[in-house]
Amino acid sequence: MQREMKYWYLKNFDLFSDLNKEQINDLSEVARFVRMKKGQSIYFATEQGRKLYFLINGKVKISEIDGFGNELIKNIVLGGDHFGELSNTDVKQTQEFAEILSSEVIVCIFNQKDFEEIMQKHPVLALSFAKRMAEKLRGLENRYTNLVFKDVKARLKSFLVEWANREGKLDENGTVIKNYLTHSEIANIISSSRQTVTTLINELKEEGVILYSRKVITIPNLHAIAA
Repeated sequence: MQREMKYWYLKNFDLFSDLNKEQINDLSEVARFVRMKKGQSIYFATEQGRKLYFLINGKVKISEIDGFGNELIKNIVLGGDHFGELSNTDVKQTQEFAEILSSEVIVCIFNQKDFEEIMQKHPVLALSFAKRMAEKLRGLENRYTNLVFKDVKARLKSFLVEWANREGKLDENGTVIKNYLTHSEIANIISSSRQTVTTLINELKEEGVILYSRKVITIPNLHAIAA
């Protein structure tokens, strides 16, 4: 990828938007950009060394395979976010992988060591990155709080609200979400079963809380479902 295009992608990435030209150029020197298609995956254990991945556009599903061979969905990453957090754990031991959900995405990849060195050189980047990590930590805390203190129906409603806030579009019928997750995937995210999620979605439809189809989910009153 040409240097000018690298600069443009990085400068328009929210985390890097406040950096000056010199700082962006330093990132460009060590950044690698790849295009990936829907269904392709990044298996972290097979990567050479620890990496940080910044998703320029599209959607990526972060999952892990447990000891029984089951897929555990850990997060859905949207364009403008990152995955592959800084860690001292042995990357070869992880069973995590990232699967592309969109038709095509662009991923910016840094070696962890290179990114750490640039943060040491430019503290403004380190501060921005620390703030982003704090936001991610709060999201994880909320997710675990929901798991401990809420029943499955409440967890499903919380997930739908979070999904709507992240990706929903307003129209005359309410907040509309493009539906790209199966019942099994939703169940995986909220720690339930496919059968339970299917039953609860039907209940929410009957209650008029959501309008559900294979393509879209519409929430007529987002405040009501969040209550």
